[in-house]
Amino acid sequence: MEKIVIENLTVSYGKFIAVKNLNMKVKSGEILGLLGPNGSGKTTTIKAILGFVPYVGKVLVNAEKIGWMPQNAPLYLNLTVEENLRFFAEAYGVKNIEEKIEDLLKLIELQKFRDRLVRNLSGGMKQRCAFACAMVHEPDLLILDEPTAGVDPKLRKSFWEYFESLNREGKTILVTTHYMDEAEKCQRIVLMRDGEILAEGSPDEIKKIALRGEIVKLKIDHAEYALKRLREMAWNVSIEGDELLILVDDARIRIPEIIRLLNDFKVLKIEVVKESLENAFLKLIGG
Repeated sequence: MEKIVIENLTVSYGKFIAVKNLNMKVKSGEILGLLGPNGSGKTTTIKAILGFVPYVGKVLVNAEKIGWMPQNAPLYLNLTVEENLRFFAEAYGVKNIEEKIEDLLKLIELQKFRDRLVRNLSGGMKQRCAFACAMVHEPDLLILDEPTAGVDPKLRKSFWEYFESLNREGKTILVTTHYMDEAEKCQRIVLMRDGEILAEGSPDEIKKIALRGEIVKLKIDHAEYALKRLREMAWNVSIEGDELLILVDDARIRIPEIIRLLNDFKVLKIEVVKESLENAFLKLIGG
């Protein structure tokens, strides 16, 4: 079942079209990463999902409770950290308020700052407080717009461990991020540019799309002769020293088939080259 269904979504600001005829689904119980350079339409898409901007098209959301964490968190600057948590907990009708506040303060590591005014927090601390406020009512759908921006690496890791634990409980998470190590943790990725979807799939599928297949690296005797043979068969192959780099874009061709075609040569080493998600991202948005 889908938690969010978007059909033919278009959002315009005057003559500027921020999102163009976008179709996207977020499956129930998945972590979906919405990636793209600044200005690609990620935040506008989220605002349309939440009903904050007028749009053309259809947006269906199947959730009882939504937790939303925007880039600029709507915190009350003249209230303390604890007072912000208490306000949102009471607004949402949370029953076990005291227990929930203590659990969240521990999670975001702000116990000793509970009485500090939010206006006096650093940017990273405000992000922590905003995340706790988004979680206080235990939503089944979390929409997080760059939740770890300005947060130190140790706490980023803690956040994502918590996201993954929530996901194991069946929570659905839609998250935007510029950190590729975080994007790797998403089950699926939707990559946007200029208000449109460039690619979507699992992190590994995105890498294959960027490469237009998989690259197999062979260390082989007489590499020049092997190169000639494969090129005669119209394979996409290049050479680096005594290693061949073969772009495999045909799902029917696998490593055993490559070895069979090169049975006259001694294959010393063979491996599938792992493209980084960051390189795949750069290739796709620059294409």
